[in-house]
Amino acid sequence: MRERIKELGYWIEDKLKDLCGEITPDKRLTVIVIMLLLFTILNLYFTFTAISNWGREQERKDQLKIEHIKQLELNKSKPRELNFDFQDSISNDYER
Repeated sequence: MRERIKELGYWIEDKLKDLCGEITPDKRLTVIVIMLLLFTILNLYFTFTAISNWGREQERKDQLKIEHIKQLELNKSKPRELNFDFQDSISNDYER
């Protein structure tokens, strides 16, 4: 599997070298600058559209709503009676 991936990488590299080898260095520079400008414009477009969508009404509804923590309501009941007669029950067990 790794050999196939390496072969594919070498094949792609050879094709790119063939394509780039046919153009002059000045044309390569022009292609690189055009691609850089194109990707920069796309990046700015996506960034600004995402920022502008934050303020829209529909986007505001889709965002999480932040609420204050409410006080927990506890059931108030009579406290249980505790049995502190542990010593009596332990001593009775040993005597048996």
